[in-house]
Amino acid sequence: MNVEVLFFAQLRELAGVRQRTFTLQGSARLADLLDILDAEYPGFRRAVESLDGLRVLIGEREYGLEEALEAAPADGDTVVFLPPIAGG
Repeated sequence: MNVEVLFFAQLRELAGVRQRTFTLQGSARLADLLDILDAEYPGFRRAVESLDGLRVLIGEREYGLEEALEAAPADGDTVVFLPPIAGG
């Protein structure tokens, strides 16, 4: 199955791209995708886990990181890592 991943803020800087498509096994969870992202972009998992308030969108559902790790994206889903926004 294919999922498109969108990167924002410091995660985009780490990945060096705004979006990219990844192929996953049919039973993959977000935790599996995070392993792939960390192998492709060393330090990605650490960066994601260090972001307090990170939201993850999978398809049209929004999750906190802990619950997102067990979620299973569907073929064609978009996965978005949304770091918290600061400023005024």
